[in-house]
Amino acid sequence: MSAGGDVNLSQGEFVISRWPARVRDVSEPSDELAKRLLSAFELGPSWARGDAPAKKYPARDDDAPRERRDRDDRGHRDGGGRREFRGGGGDRGKGGYRPPRGGGRRQGGGRDFEPRELPQPAHGVRVSIVPAAEAVHLVVREIHHVARVYSLYDVSQILLAGRERYHLQFSVSDKVGPLFKSKNGDSLWLTKDEAIAHFWQSEAASELYESEEVETDPPSGNFQVVARCGMSGEWLGPPNFHSYQTTLRRIHREQFSNMPFEAYASRVRTERGEEAVNAWLDTMRKRVRWRPKGADDEAWSFDRSEIERDFATGKFAEMFEEVRGTEVSGDIPARNLSVGLLACVRIATSHARKHPAILIPMICRLLEAEHLSVFKREGKLFTGPARPHPLTTDAKLAERPAAIVEWLEANPDKKLSDLWTAMLPEGQTEPGKEWFADLFWLLTQGHVLLFADDLLVLPKRRAPQGAAAAAPAAAKGAKKKKRKKRRKGRRRRVTFENPAKMVRTISRMSPSALKRLRGPALLWRRRLEKRGRIASLLDE
Repeated sequence: MSAGGDVNLSQGEFVISRWPARVRDVSEPSDELAKRLLSAFELGPSWARGDAPAKKYPARDDDAPRERRDRDDRGHRDGGGRREFRGGGGDRGKGGYRPPRGGGRRQGGGRDFEPRELPQPAHGVRVSIVPAAEAVHLVVREIHHVARVYSLYDVSQILLAGRERYHLQFSVSDKVGPLFKSKNGDSLWLTKDEAIAHFWQSEAASELYESEEVETDPPSGNFQVVARCGMSGEWLGPPNFHSYQTTLRRIHREQFSNMPFEAYASRVRTERGEEAVNAWLDTMRKRVRWRPKGADDEAWSFDRSEIERDFATGKFAEMFEEVRGTEVSGDIPARNLSVGLLACVRIATSHARKHPAILIPMICRLLEAEHLSVFKREGKLFTGPARPHPLTTDAKLAERPAAIVEWLEANPDKKLSDLWTAMLPEGQTEPGKEWFADLFWLLTQGHVLLFADDLLVLPKRRAPQGAAAAAPAAAKGAKKKKRKKRRKGRRRRVTFENPAKMVRTISRMSPSALKRLRGPALLWRRRLEKRGRIASLLDE
């Protein structure tokens, strides 16, 4: 805490040395998550903080002309400034824009002209953002350390600022199939095929299967053309070779499963010549074979599909489980999620960052579990070391706490630096430990509130408990007067031997007697009144 009472959280100093000794006993968090999370409590723009690094600007040559750079290398303009689409071909004035040749890529190694299609979210899958209990625990511990009051809206923004600070909850509707989750919790997939493809790329494959590279004789034959993957550069072999399609689909499944197979196959290019054929033959001299761990030598197989089939039918249940609802960490790698699930996660996180208030109910439950108070002030929810507990007007305090309370009562809505400027003697720049201890006691008891922006608020003081109870009693006694209760006439229950006698009696009753009727007699009175059969009502 500086001379103005500010807490420096950006440097990881969670407990201030000038706080009393009983406050410094709490252990400081040392993990990187705690440092990144708690440093976010220094609210405000980075340029306004003293420890913010100065922004560096690249050196500019004032003598350089301000003309637009020549973009010939990107294919936007030619040397004369005229727009030109390279590789399009045809008449550009009639048919409009045509995609460039060479698989939809620009000449010179540029990027594709065609817009990239965003993946569609998985149907029937719902993703919810849940604050991580570990992150909320660090927030609670920091609040107890610095005894400040924070808005729950700001806390939710801080929790959403880092992916490790929240969890992702997946739920699947009954109209779609279940999800496939790794039993070690590091991946989640929509289909079984995606889970199997991920297994062979993970370290878990080495726990169940072993592989080795052996030298074999290359295939014999007269090969003129060899295919090669246009993205990874791996040799696929001649298009008429018996393992060409198997190799093509294996590479697509293992490395490029996030794009359609037709789009991947269109990137394959063919090369002619003896050098290309010899390069492919060199790769075929060394082949990889697999077998289950612990099996005999006869179990070795060069066919990868056999090993994959063995895993899919026998050992898949050991590594994955079917779930209709699960929770994973928010910092799960994108490669460990299906493309459709990743699209759902991006939509959910984007919505949560635009509307952080949706996390407030869950944050409240986690704070209550940590025994931290939540209260409302001016229509907003806050959390702090204690609920506001106003002092009574006749409360007896020690000298320093009383001076702090009296100054705040006379100077409402002041900053912490203003308090020390007014309280400290002339010439003293920093308060002593005893001042910090007394202020810390007022904050932890709820008698004074210290907000994140150094604003000090004194809850409105209340009357003493005895006087408060006597005043309402006196006011109640003055207003209490004996009033004569007006006794309401009890309605008369009329019983008759038969309906005919009931009709004759009701038709001859007086108006006052008619008002006391109830039950079936009341229904007959209404009927006779409509028909004009009651004599007393006709006389009126």
